[in-house]
Amino acid sequence: MTTWSPGLGDEASAASEHAVALRGLGDPAPEPWRAAETRLYPLVVADPELYEAAVTLVHEAAEVLRARCRSVADLARLDPSDVLDRCPSAQTATASGVDPGTAVDAARACVCRELTVVPGGRRTSTLDGQR
Repeated sequence: MTTWSPGLGDEASAASEHAVALRGLGDPAPEPWRAAETRLYPLVVADPELYEAAVTLVHEAAEVLRARCRSVADLARLDPSDVLDRCPSAQTATASGVDPGTAVDAARACVCRELTVVPGGRRTSTLDGQR
C-alpha cells in the first residue's frame, strides 16, 4: 500500500464535485471540516485499502465525538489528540498513511450535521451550544 497525503488536486476533481453536489447548499459544517471530507474521497480510487483505513478511523472518531459533544462549539473545542486516543485504529491507520487530523475533521463535519438537524429534517445552528 502506498502512503498518500490527502490534498486537493486533479485526481480529486470528479470526486470533489460529486461530494459538493451531494451536500448541497447550506451545509452547517465549517469549511475546514468539509474540506477534510473532500480530501478523503479520492482515496477510494487511488488507494482503496488506505480509504478503508481512513473511513474506519473517521467512524471511530465520530463515535467518540458523539459521546463527548453536545454542540458544534464542543466539537470545535475538543482536542484531536483526545479523540484519537480513544480510536482503536488510530495508530494503524496513521502508520498506513492516513492523516489523523483529516480523519478527525471529517468526523467533526459528520457529527456537526447531526447536531444541527432538528426533528422534521430542518437544520438549526448550534454554534452557541443552543438547539
